[in-house]
Amino acid sequence: MDPRPGEGGEAAMTRPVKCRFCQVPLHRAADRKADEFVWVDARGGQTGPDPDLAHLKPDPYAYLAALAERVVTGTGRGRRVDHAAGREYSALKVRLQSGTWHTHWPDGPGPRHPGPVPECCGWPALLRPSGWYCRQSGKALAQCGVA
Repeated sequence: MDPRPGEGGEAAMTRPVKCRFCQVPLHRAADRKADEFVWVDARGGQTGPDPDLAHLKPDPYAYLAALAERVVTGTGRGRRVDHAAGREYSALKVRLQSGTWHTHWPDGPGPRHPGPVPECCGWPALLRPSGWYCRQSGKALAQCGVA
């Protein structure tokens, strides 16, 4: 992936926007393997930490241990179960085990291509890092045969 704006002809696609989840400035970059444009942050990453778990820093596992102690209190017949704490414990444990991150997504529409957009099969062509593609056939415009 090429996260540096302005290289490879995609300078028109790099107006900064912010991530709707973590408010980090984003820009478009070319993912050459997938042949599509992706949203990346300043370090070139497509993902960031979950902002809704920020209040658990620096050690979310200490909060998880405290929740575990709240789930069942007392012993014998005086034992009480806090179902709300149990639900929170289960959800948090699954999230911590599966990874706490999000994929960056812009908070509004991204930048538009400033130049003329070619048409093929009656539709505007799709811009990919490798060039323009027909939306109907999925082929490069030079290979579509209709354009």
